[in-house]
Amino acid sequence: MTYGNQSGGYGPPPGGYGPPGGYGPPPGGGYDPYGYGAPPPRGNNGMAIAALVMGIAGLFVCGVTSIVGIVLGHVSLGQIKRTGEEGRGMAVAGLVLSYFGVLCWLIVLVVWLIAVGVIAGSASMTGV
Repeated sequence: MTYGNQSGGYGPPPGGYGPPGGYGPPPGGGYDPYGYGAPPPRGNNGMAIAALVMGIAGLFVCGVTSIVGIVLGHVSLGQIKRTGEEGRGMAVAGLVLSYFGVLCWLIVLVVWLIAVGVIAGSASMTGV
């Protein structure tokens, strides 16, 4: 019984060692051995940031900035959809906060008007 090289053996492959299938560095040099790197980051949409800031401020400033936040939020969502920028979450958060701010201030206004009406009605009944 012999254990020699009977089928052509275990020697180097016929084409030698190297990348399989002829893959190698791209023509023209400039080969980056570590890969092509990360894609450049896409920037955040400025209107989305402004919508978020206006939505937060609208909770404290009588809802006036909330109206601006609603407009900026809708415009920024359109821009993000068209350009592929980042910031969709900020735009949605700005819209939610802006709508919530407008709703809260409308409730406060209605309660205040009802209170003024009740006070004015009770004052006219007492003859004061």
